[in-house]
Amino acid sequence: MSKPAIAIIGGGLAGVYAAHRLYSAGIEFDLFEARPRLGGRIHSTDAGLDLGPTWFWPDFQPRMQALVTELGLPIFEQHETGDALVERSPTQILRHRGYQSGNRSMRIAGGTDRLIQALASALPRDRIHLSTPVQGVQLSDAGVRILDRAYTSAWLAIPPRLMSQVSFTPALTERTAHLMAQVPTWMAAHAKYVARYDRTFWRDQGLSGDAFSAAGPLGEIHDASHGDTAALFGFFGIGALQRRGIDSAALKVLCRAQLARLFGADAGTPLEDEVVDWAAQPLTAAEAEADQIAVREHGRYDLTSVIEQPWQPRLRLIGSETARDQGGYMEGALSAVDAALEQLRARS
Repeated sequence: MSKPAIAIIGGGLAGVYAAHRLYSAGIEFDLFEARPRLGGRIHSTDAGLDLGPTWFWPDFQPRMQALVTELGLPIFEQHETGDALVERSPTQILRHRGYQSGNRSMRIAGGTDRLIQALASALPRDRIHLSTPVQGVQLSDAGVRILDRAYTSAWLAIPPRLMSQVSFTPALTERTAHLMAQVPTWMAAHAKYVARYDRTFWRDQGLSGDAFSAAGPLGEIHDASHGDTAALFGFFGIGALQRRGIDSAALKVLCRAQLARLFGADAGTPLEDEVVDWAAQPLTAAEAEADQIAVREHGRYDLTSVIEQPWQPRLRLIGSETARDQGGYMEGALSAVDAALEQLRARS
């Protein structure tokens, strides 16, 4: 091939951002995504309520700040005005002065899905292949073959633990497979609940919407409102293995009851609500128990040299978990892609 042609496997933030940058540079690509939508772990409801990542922090996530500025996306600061609640038990709820982090927590107006939409908006439709899982990658003399198509290289924008779902011919080395299995997946063990209302009644009570609970099922709750949309959201405090035995309808009932305890009867009757359990998403979390246990802090997993011969340099890892500079799920995805682009330019 006279020009590089790159197959991107995975249509989350890293994959879509890579496609956006490659297209801008005039480099041929195909993006393959197993889901029927782009975004991966970035997903918002029709009302713009985030079921995945919500915040970014300009103070230590400069790539995210630069990208939303480049794309012209409107952003706003997370609502933190008012008192916070601490639920020690279902019958003991304390009210405290609200906590402000000091680092501005910013959100994208209309939901983080807007970021994916903006990145994908100019991409050629025939280069995006949704509902197209890549089950095998073959090494060839000139590069790689995927779904009977030839490319100079493949960029893997999937969690390292999901690499085991792809068949490589010839097989990756045992060392590579072992190192991939050691890297925790961002958000894999987490679940989120969002509820939309007709008004922000908690603010009328002088509450910020922040609540922290030892009773559950939600361990941490925040205001999810934007524009004219009033909403609350929470992260589940009960673990992924325990959630397996509770269906989403039952989880919603438990969440509504908890919100009613905290914020009053209005909180128990949302206009709509939704639960997403990322641990139950096979395209996010591996079946292995390791991905079902929440990781408090992600370490630095520099995997730039983990791909060994004969696959080097035909494979490149660009998923968030593989970034040298982490800084969070979204910042890590941008960092990993930027590093791949730098290497590509250096070789050309």
